[in-house]
Amino acid sequence: MNTERPSHITLLTPLPAGDSEEPVLFSRVEQALELLPGPWKVGLAHGVEVGWWIVTFYREDGFECTLFLEGPLQQTASSIRDRIADALQRHSLGLSGPSPGDQRPKR
Repeated sequence: MNTERPSHITLLTPLPAGDSEEPVLFSRVEQALELLPGPWKVGLAHGVEVGWWIVTFYREDGFECTLFLEGPLQQTASSIRDRIADALQRHSLGLSGPSPGDQRPKR
């Protein structure tokens, strides 16, 4: 079994040693991104409720997407992949991005 991380995915937040839930979610994120063009940078954060996650995806072309994963059905690799693929499609068509008044610098 290959346990190496795909080289085009970088986790921006460290995985805590005692938290078994976070590595499981990150492995699902890796599965979701393995066939999507990268490279990717990913940040994970706990939501306000137990079992909720906030996952932010970045790419070098300016793509940025934050997903709020409320429960197990939204935390599957296929659900994450579908939502990222939809956001990528909107990004490539120019239908996403900062609002006209957004003064944040691009990454």
